Amino acid sequence: MAKRWAWRMACAVAMTLGTEFGLAQATPPQTTPEALRAMARQAGVIFTGEVKEVRRLPAAGGATGVVEIDFAVEDAIRGVSGGVYTVREWAGLWPAEDEPFRVGQRYLMLLYPSSAAGLSSPVGGMDGAIPIRGTGPMETSDAVTSTENSALLDLRVVDLRWVGTRVVPPLTYRDESARARSSGAPSAAVAGSDVTVAAVPAATATASADSLSAGYATVLGLLRSWEKTDHATR
Repeated sequence: MAKRWAWRMACAVAMTLGTEFGLAQATPPQTTPEALRAMARQAGVIFTGEVKEVRRLPAAGGATGVVEIDFAVEDAIRGVSGGVYTVREWAGLWPAEDEPFRVGQRYLMLLYPSSAAGLSSPVGGMDGAIPIRGTGPMETSDAVTSTENSALLDLRVVDLRWVGTRVVPPLTYRDESARARSSGAPSAAVAGSDVTVAAVPAATATASADSLSAGYATVLGLLRSWEKTDHATR
């Protein structure tokens, strides 16, 4: 897992630097919901589910094999109707010492459309395998809910920390010559100009990503709303 963790960090940094230096082609997301929607638009399959089995299948002739992950689908959004869904990934993405998923883990999965060979993978690497934590829904008593009838309490949250690393904050620009004049210090000229303008990121992409999470029902509501809107415009 350490290698995949490092890879995700490298991708987040590369995206931030690429945008800052004008390498990104599309407008980068400014909020976590925008980042999630951008990822959803790239996905051919979207669902939430629990890992039931993980298998490594060797390929014949010395070729790299396949890792299969069986999910019990809980909520289907796109490209799947329910039951058990099997994700088939190229085993080269997962060295022998790495465990792609563990039985019992639950995820919101955003998967690229399958290739001709039936292989797929999460959008943006493991960013598209979004952990779901907590329990629910479960029955609560009248004493807990303070209502006449018992209600369902859903304590599940969607961990959006890695989705948050895809957010690129807006740049703020500072006129260095004006700052120098106000401080009494000389300013440096750039390309024959007496004005130096420095681009300063408002924050790093990961600065506020440590505690990003959202309620399960809220995230599912957003995904279904986007799916309905996007379907209507196709």
